[in-house]
Amino acid sequence: MPSTSPRPGLASRGALGAFIRSRRERLSPAELGVSSTARRRTPGLRREEVAAMSGVSLSWYTWLEQGRDIKVSRQVLASLARTLRLSPTEQQHLYRLAGEVPPAAEDRGACPVAAGHLQAVLDALEPNPAFLLDQHWDILAWNRAETGLFTDFSQLPPARRNTLWMIFGWGPARELMTDWEQQATLVVAQFRMAADQRPADGRFQEIVTGLREESPDFRRYWDRHEVASYQTVLKHFRHPSVGQLALRQTKLAAADDPRIQLVIRLPEDAGSAARLPLLLG
Repeated sequence: MPSTSPRPGLASRGALGAFIRSRRERLSPAELGVSSTARRRTPGLRREEVAAMSGVSLSWYTWLEQGRDIKVSRQVLASLARTLRLSPTEQQHLYRLAGEVPPAAEDRGACPVAAGHLQAVLDALEPNPAFLLDQHWDILAWNRAETGLFTDFSQLPPARRNTLWMIFGWGPARELMTDWEQQATLVVAQFRMAADQRPADGRFQEIVTGLREESPDFRRYWDRHEVASYQTVLKHFRHPSVGQLALRQTKLAAADDPRIQLVIRLPEDAGSAARLPLLLG
């Protein structure tokens, strides 16, 4: 006689939906850079805002909050945890309610939140583009010059604010980076070295799995198994409104949180230095 017991996590779907809703309602739209002129009937973020920032459909997210019997992958759980800014304890609770094993200790916590003084450093570096990375190469914060060089990262889902995603999953990258193939090859080799040191880290797995599915180029580079350590490198850009830029990229570690690294792009020649202020608009 077949078993009629529910599969793991099914009995907790109602609790899972209620928990996610409570976390959504506690978030301030302004805190996440969400601007809206429309009047809000409920506190916190709207369902459609959480869905968009987490990379899932509104209907699927609505069903999740309603406690319906739907499949919830670890990749989606990780994305929701980042969007909802869950603490390590809350993340463990989220995974258990979904019938999943919580991430390992080294994978707990959303991306480190950039302290105010680090954002001030980014702003002070203008017109030089600069941004902050975490241990997974997720982009935590940026200045206006970096936005002008690439795009408004706040408009991307949190899971896509990542160096690998920007190179392989962001359409304009190949036109912007005149040495795209050289940059892509080096970045994949550096990322593999970091990822291979943490084989159980769910965020690394999420990035690699997603890009292997969506980018044949990434899959081809990744399967070469090349590794490289970080090195200061000269990068060339052909900006649609600013023109040619030669920028030397360097990386510094934050003393108060070794997971966070400050990446600065400095002009290599006088022409690039003269054009950088144009990135500020």
